[in-house]
Amino acid sequence: MLDQFPTSTRRFLSLSARPAIMASVLVAAAAALGGCSVTRYGELRNKASDVESELKSEQRRVVAMAPGEGEKDARLDHLTGLRAMLSATNIGLSATRYAIPEEKRDLAYDVLEEAYGTIEWNIPLGPSERKRAMPARFKNGALKLD
Repeated sequence: MLDQFPTSTRRFLSLSARPAIMASVLVAAAAALGGCSVTRYGELRNKASDVESELKSEQRRVVAMAPGEGEKDARLDHLTGLRAMLSATNIGLSATRYAIPEEKRDLAYDVLEEAYGTIEWNIPLGPSERKRAMPARFKNGALKLD
């Protein structure tokens, strides 16, 4: 494991009481300095996580509202629908890595990125406000690339 480090670093690690910890710290530092890149899939997983957090936060806020306050039931229905679309989008993202031919993956990722953005855009909207429609290539929870 230490063979990958320069001699001076190996000497330092061999003198350390916790070489595994030090090696981990050095590898993490090297990755950070080296500009560790995130794949497109990873970026979209992060976006999905952010959208889910925002959606959960809004659901908690609406649930805490007093009955009848600001069309609570309609807001909860709206958020439940967004949650279903988020689940479908997450499934589409996971399937893209394995079921979509490599030459169409960028297009699939573009559509999914737009879907996550649409869900995020619609979260704060009230029941009577006009919603942004899901991308044409992701209607009814299905990814259509043809």
